[in-house]
Amino acid sequence: MTRIDGGLSTQLNPFGPDWSAGKVGEAPAVGQQVQQALFGRAKPPLLDPARFPELAAMMSQLYKVKKKLAAMAGDKDEDYLIALADGALAMIDEYGVIYVGAGFMAAHLDAPEVLVGALAHEIGHRPKRWNEYKTQRRLTREELLALCRHEETRADIFAGKALAELELDCQPLIDFLARIEDGPHPEYFPAAVRGEVIREAYEARRYRALARKKLFPELDRMTSPKGHLGEG
Repeated sequence: MTRIDGGLSTQLNPFGPDWSAGKVGEAPAVGQQVQQALFGRAKPPLLDPARFPELAAMMSQLYKVKKKLAAMAGDKDEDYLIALADGALAMIDEYGVIYVGAGFMAAHLDAPEVLVGALAHEIGHRPKRWNEYKTQRRLTREELLALCRHEETRADIFAGKALAELELDCQPLIDFLARIEDGPHPEYFPAAVRGEVIREAYEARRYRALARKKLFPELDRMTSPKGHLGEG
């Protein structure tokens, strides 16, 4: 554990799952196993936003961005809720509640790219999607690790695309991931690899967005994140 500005504890490695012991008995659906691995962590204590007036402007900005990101993911704005929390960087639960640490937010008021990137990563998980996986079979640890790495990578790709569409630089998020890494973790790739994934997705989507804006300005106005841009 470490501490960031504001004195709140937080994990060094953000956006990754904690592992819980498997239940004895009938194997749950594959989707439930992945949900538990990715989103089954203990929820951090909630904080009253009224106690943090210095965060009000950023909270308002993140709510506006959330609406755009939900549309980009093909979801509804109400599928996600942002909650101010103690002791977290950013995490999402199986119900779409995104917990954002007050200390994390306070430390990055001048780096909205990091906060927006973290928010995009969490929305990129799209936890309700895992309910679609009904197959009941107990996954091995290796299989679950591979699925979680795949899911974490999908979320990183979505974060890169989102930053490009919102015309925000991806480098602050990449630097942040490298700065807080404290060692290898089996459930997701090293920060350097994650940075490459984010940048590749960012550059590809940025090229596409710029071309769309230049060649089809009317289409761009209708289908950018300010409208209802799809994930593809």
